[in-house]
Amino acid sequence: MKKHIIFVDFLLLKKLLYIILLLLMIHSQISITIIKRNKENKINNDLKYIYSKKVGLCLICKGENLYIKEFIDHYINLGYSHFFIYDNNDINGEKLEDIIHKEIESGLISIFNYRGINKKPQFKVYIDCYERNNKNYDWLSFFDTDEFLEIKPNGIKIQDFLDNERFKNCQNVKFNWLLFSDDNKLYYENKSIQKRFKRPLFNNSLNKHVKSTIRGNLSSNYWKGAQNPHSGVNNYNCCTPSGNQISKISPYNEPYDFKYGYLKHYRTKTIEEYIKKMRKGRADYELDYKYMIDTFFLTNKKTKHKLDIFKKEFNITFN
Repeated sequence: MKKHIIFVDFLLLKKLLYIILLLLMIHSQISITIIKRNKENKINNDLKYIYSKKVGLCLICKGENLYIKEFIDHYINLGYSHFFIYDNNDINGEKLEDIIHKEIESGLISIFNYRGINKKPQFKVYIDCYERNNKNYDWLSFFDTDEFLEIKPNGIKIQDFLDNERFKNCQNVKFNWLLFSDDNKLYYENKSIQKRFKRPLFNNSLNKHVKSTIRGNLSSNYWKGAQNPHSGVNNYNCCTPSGNQISKISPYNEPYDFKYGYLKHYRTKTIEEYIKKMRKGRADYELDYKYMIDTFFLTNKKTKHKLDIFKKEFNITFN
């Protein structure tokens, strides 16, 4: 009986196994890409954009009568069509109508009564504002009264800015903050915020925060399930003002993108105004005085005078 001797070329076998493994990896990557594209296409196919040539702005206000007129005028000049203001003042507190009654009477501003509501109303406001208005507006912005949008080129209106081709596949434009310091001023002056504080902090770490301008007519509400006012939850495409795609759910964007647009953020103003802000509380989470004092000095120079003012107001000892 003949014996057959089989010679195995192990080098050739190794090459064949390598090729098989490589083909499997390529097939797997192609499958993942197809699934991802199908998911993105499904989202894009479900989208039916609104073309009303209108951009609205949603905000919640508490104790902002000193600043609300400048804020509204700024966004009127940018071409915003309507303002949806949720009045979160105390029941017997100041009234927005005392300052912006002409704009309310003209139909430019709608006021919603959230007076006396103190349990984190901001997310409820954002959800409500989008659900009420997303069918009638191309875009809705969600900003605060200490945030002033700047878009480029200078003089461009918000609708023309957002109509740019770079936002064709974008459902949420996220604008970075650009923080401003207190310019070492201690007390309120009856002047424009933007004229009082002229020192931008281009390298401040807080600039990584973003705020959203969201397309209308999306099938799900971006703010449902949100944990902070800087980012919601869904699968829609988010991008910078330059049109670069960024994280869908992160409240941050780094490196900062200031090329085509940003939010000038007058977070503290003077220490006198900041203390008033601390006392009125926050719309997004419970107040921590020590934390807020620490964050004050993230954007402002720490001086003995300022520390003494905080000590006197809150009976707090600093190390």
